[in-house]
Amino acid sequence: MALSPLASAGLLDLNATLVAELIAFVLMVAALARYAYPWIISVAEARQEQIEAGLRAAEQAEKRLLAVQSDVEKTLEEARAQARAILSRAHAEATAEAEEVRQRSRREAEAQVERARTDIAAERDRALQELRAQVSSLVVDATSRVLGEAIDAKAHRRLINESLAEVAGQN
Repeated sequence: MALSPLASAGLLDLNATLVAELIAFVLMVAALARYAYPWIISVAEARQEQIEAGLRAAEQAEKRLLAVQSDVEKTLEEARAQARAILSRAHAEATAEAEEVRQRSRREAEAQVERARTDIAAERDRALQELRAQVSSLVVDATSRVLGEAIDAKAHRRLINESLAEVAGQN
């Protein structure tokens, strides 16, 4: 009989080695299933739980980070608002102070102008008094020369007043 090429290769022959290998394989799978796989699966599940716990912790940390960022933004906005309020208040105070200085300077300038006017008026009055005194003296001298005699005090005053009235009328 002719042997098929597969049979001649010994691939389909049932022999003791094949049976021993099959028994060893089945025993190995059974031993692995009984002792190794539960341990491997428990280690894998523990690792998976650790990863899930890490993911939950990361999500919580992210939520806390977002909350902290929100708080920081609120705090920054409050600080900005306070800074704007402080700047506004400082500007208002500076404006009010500048206006107060301007008003005080204006009052002082007006007071100086008034003092100057008063001084000028007093100086003018004094100059007029001196001028009247000199004019009256000149009038008395001229009158006494013209009349050639001394004038009594009453006539003297009358002549001075008339002369002053004439001088004032000319001015």
